[in-house]
Amino acid sequence: MNDDLKCVSVGDLLARYSTILDELERRNVIRARNAPAGDHAERLCARALGGSLLANSQKSADVVFDDGTTVQVKCRVVSDPIRTGERQMSVFRSWNFELAAFVLLDRSSYRVRHGVLLPAHIVESSARSVGHVNGHRFILNGPMLNHPDAQDITEALRSAADAHA
Repeated sequence: MNDDLKCVSVGDLLARYSTILDELERRNVIRARNAPAGDHAERLCARALGGSLLANSQKSADVVFDDGTTVQVKCRVVSDPIRTGERQMSVFRSWNFELAAFVLLDRSSYRVRHGVLLPAHIVESSARSVGHVNGHRFILNGPMLNHPDAQDITEALRSAADAHA
């Protein structure tokens, strides 16, 4: 197999991508055949935080703890250094969860760059309503990363990833 992807046709790249997704599903890394970053982050959070994954059909949360606490997981793949806009997370369309976990993955390796857990009310109070997407935008900026209620979960996420390698 040629490792220089510049020489590979688009059709062959897509075929390889599909094969890779098959293997990631087989290894229980991803749950759906969409881009793997979000599914990967959800699994890492469940492992790192000691929770369980909720069904894909669950609207507001991705992970639940034994005590019923729910966690919405948001993930971005970022460059080094992180470019403007890469800390804007996907839209929140509801606030029916207690905690939000944010995971930043390295663009070249998908390794965990940073992870933080914040109470939902903190995220909601700093998110902006955006009518045309029917939701709220949140940017994981310095003040949020350093918020007194923020819990750095980077090492726990990295350990979960290493255990699943």
